[in-house]
Amino acid sequence: MIQLSEHRHARILHLVNSRGVLTVAELARLVQTSLMTIRRDLSLLDAKGLLRRFRGGATALSVSRDLPLQRRERLELQAKTAIGRLAATLVQPGETIFLDAGTTVFAMAKAVRSVPNLTVVTNSIQVLSELWNRPGLRMVALGGVVQRTSSSLTGALAIKSLQEIRVDRAFLGTIGVTTHWEASNSDLDRAALQRHILSVARDSYLLADHTKFGRAGVAIVAPLRAFTAVITDGKMPSSLRAQLEKHARRAAIAN
Repeated sequence: MIQLSEHRHARILHLVNSRGVLTVAELARLVQTSLMTIRRDLSLLDAKGLLRRFRGGATALSVSRDLPLQRRERLELQAKTAIGRLAATLVQPGETIFLDAGTTVFAMAKAVRSVPNLTVVTNSIQVLSELWNRPGLRMVALGGVVQRTSSSLTGALAIKSLQEIRVDRAFLGTIGVTTHWEASNSDLDRAALQRHILSVARDSYLLADHTKFGRAGVAIVAPLRAFTAVITDGKMPSSLRAQLEKHARRAAIAN
């Protein structure tokens, strides 16, 4: 019996870590056991700090803050591409937008290249590299200290650069949305910059794939209601989506 439970726990951890978020019903089907057993297993694994349980399912623990950007780019690539494309449809010709650093926002940068008469403000080295020579597009780069793990510019100089800028729409990334429904990040300086961006943007959008929910970085940025909308992907379990819709002003799902 002990060996069976240990094998089942290992299977649950593998599934949750590989998929990011799973419901109790999905786990019961995949592990081929009862809902009651899965709920009990999730409680035990959560108590051991091996995953995070929420009502109706479980999420994987946070990705390490030092995970290289090139590796993070390959995680949930299809979901990030879908989110980026949906976010890009919100951008109108002639607007000034802010594009944050991060792999999901970078996926969006590729989708806005054809928007005419656009001004893009960014702290992302990746976004600059992608868009700097695009005809008809004006780039404004923030100054600041280079953060190699995120290819971003942060710190007091970056915040000072924003003091004279107002943007129509800001698109921000996140290391994770906490169980208290707050956007978080792995770097204190980047979180401070994101809070300032929220204050200078007419509308703001949080781009977060389904694996980010239930995770927490060291720095809280803002509750989800501080954003105009949260844009995520269709892999989010329906039970978690229902909770998101309660805690966000608006939730948009990219399929």
